Amino acid sequence: MKRVPNELQHQTIDRIFEQNPSMEGVYPGKSRYILEAFFLDSGGLELFDLGCTPISRQVFGLGGTAPRERGFKITDACIGCGTCQRLCPQHCIEAGVPFSIHQKSCLHCGRCFEICPAKAIVRR
Repeated sequence: MKRVPNELQHQTIDRIFEQNPSMEGVYPGKSRYILEAFFLDSGGLELFDLGCTPISRQVFGLGGTAPRERGFKITDACIGCGTCQRLCPQHCIEAGVPFSIHQKSCLHCGRCFEICPAKAIVRR
């Protein structure tokens, strides 16, 4: 993460507010300058859209960094009982051998991990 030099802080924040006018209602007038601008130049980023069903997740690598796999995976130890599929709050588990998790719709809540009778789900 790179900090924006002090002389550019107000200019950068003003630009952010120009591109996101709804922020004026949250930080009216000069109160916006309590914020600190920064740039992410490397690392990983996950965006969740919780406003749709099922939720949507996008994963990005920044600055040439490959995104790291996160969440849960169903291994070959799966016995096909369907417990994880029935109890998944996002309904993002598909039957198969083994069952599989649609990562783009997964909350990473760990419910499947907790309830799997075969302990076939691992945290990545």
